Amino acid sequence: MRATSSGCVMRGAHATPSRKHGKAGILLAFMGALSLILSACNIGGSASSGPTALAPNQTFTWPYVDANGVIGHNEVLDPAFVTTLKDSGAIDMIYTGLVTFTPSLGVRGDAATRWDVSADGKTYTFHLRPNLKFSDGSPITAADFAYSIDRALAPNTCAVGDAKTYAVTGACSADSAPSQVYLAYIYGASDRMSGKISTMIANGDNPHYGLNVIDQQTLRIRLSQPVGFFLESLTYPTSFVVEKSLVENPKYAGGLWVDNLDTGGCSGPFEIKSYGGGKTMTLVPNPYWEQAFGQKLTITQVVRPVISSQDAEYTAYHAGQYDYTDVPASEYTFARGQADFHTVTSLETDYFGLNFAQAPFSDPNAGLKIRQALDLALNKQYLVDSIAKGGAVPTNHIVPLGMPGYNSGLLNPPPDNTQSLTGNQSAALALLNQARATCPAAGTFGAPDYCPYITGSSPQPIFLYVENDSQSDVSIASLAAQSWNQSLGINVQVKQVSFDSLVYNVIQPAAQDPMQMWELGWIADYPDPQDWLTLQFQTGSPYNSEGISIPALDKLMASADIEQNATKRMQMYNQAEQMIVDQVPWIPFEQGKLYWRQREYVHGFGFNSLGLMLDINWPNVYIAAH
Repeated sequence: MRATSSGCVMRGAHATPSRKHGKAGILLAFMGALSLILSACNIGGSASSGPTALAPNQTFTWPYVDANGVIGHNEVLDPAFVTTLKDSGAIDMIYTGLVTFTPSLGVRGDAATRWDVSADGKTYTFHLRPNLKFSDGSPITAADFAYSIDRALAPNTCAVGDAKTYAVTGACSADSAPSQVYLAYIYGASDRMSGKISTMIANGDNPHYGLNVIDQQTLRIRLSQPVGFFLESLTYPTSFVVEKSLVENPKYAGGLWVDNLDTGGCSGPFEIKSYGGGKTMTLVPNPYWEQAFGQKLTITQVVRPVISSQDAEYTAYHAGQYDYTDVPASEYTFARGQADFHTVTSLETDYFGLNFAQAPFSDPNAGLKIRQALDLALNKQYLVDSIAKGGAVPTNHIVPLGMPGYNSGLLNPPPDNTQSLTGNQSAALALLNQARATCPAAGTFGAPDYCPYITGSSPQPIFLYVENDSQSDVSIASLAAQSWNQSLGINVQVKQVSFDSLVYNVIQPAAQDPMQMWELGWIADYPDPQDWLTLQFQTGSPYNSEGISIPALDKLMASADIEQNATKRMQMYNQAEQMIVDQVPWIPFEQGKLYWRQREYVHGFGFNSLGLMLDINWPNVYIAAH
């Protein structure tokens, strides 16, 4: 999952709440629409014809923004745990998966050159490219990929607490182990996760095991049921290959092996040269990747200094310190007119989440009316235009424009049932008054738990949580709260917390401080509606943070997940999305854009609409003479 706040993206496990700035057998008939939202840059295209005038110094300085100010074990460099987009940037440089994306977000081979799929859609056989090696020269074989997937699903492989402290014993939940979501369809995965079996790996063809190592270059993966998005799910880092000898070295127990990737374990286009005491990660080309993929990197070094905030990064870029900078939302209007500005509309939805287990949203009747009232009271056009100023697009959709399964006919919740982006304040107030009519006089014993939040001259506050290091997020939340309070006569108050705290409390409902409302964003892990619908709103899904549970909806989404007819499948997802929108677990308000500035002499670097700079694109990057 790549999570994000509306200013930062969660790579959907993930968790994927949202610092999404956090991939399945998609039918290509739906992929054409995606090309419309890709960057104007040639991201992931054919290899460059070659620079004619290179700068003598081929060092690319790309900051790593993190409030903790440290990179290494304090960040998620283990592909089994990655949930945020910023961590994905490092992960995709140093690890390799079986498959990756084409420029139009189809699936293409990466470590695997090709694959075969059985007639029933339940068995995938991957053929690896020859001469794959880790950065210490050790061979990468099918057994390494099997080990990595099996490890990712093991019951004691998880992050706990703040998602940056590794557990070494005990059981894990999918809240703390994103692999248990993205790899869950592999045969035996549930038994491996629960500890009922000690391995999913068999040598040779064995239908009783989900991972069959046929030979050194052939891996067979068996599924418990056919799913249309399996290949796309393998583009998510949880299936990327790691080096067993490093991971299981007793000296690095408890996850500390990620602080020692300068000794080996890298399988991507770069290897880690040094961590710089956790303050500056330096990466250099991995010669074994270059040999196996038959491509030479022009860049000789990528330096990733850790910096505390986007604002500090942007200031340093202006001072000439970096080759790249994120653009704070407050600077969008100015930055978009500059020659070094780049943008791409992302497959990201920013939203307000509503907790079905917390008053005033929990009552099946009045709580529904209150949720619908909040949705219809919001003028999303004004909200987004006022704060983003062109840096995002207002939306009512969960599945964003450009995704397969985007529903152009989606309607607002009843009783509005239109596609208005400016809200329906009269309908919203009528809904809230219907809920108020069920409340007895003030002070009456046994009044429903939602009544104090919607009645009286001083209603009990409803707390809306937002990330504290994104001023645009705080501004969006504050303006939304002001709008609700004025149009509905309620008392929504904004509470600022750290991003880590926000994500932890949202994805772990049993955490210490269950939240009533929150502002986050989700960016697609892979371009399939399942990532937006089943993953978020199925009963029992670890990312169903809002607690929505509707049996008919569960049945519809589960059927859509395994439907083999593409047209019927998307129609089922469209129907599911409308059911979800009517219940208002999310109030979507904008589809995000990714935007950044990079020196004009930096060529070939950039992101796709998932916010990723793919491993296969790095050979196109070079620094021109300047």
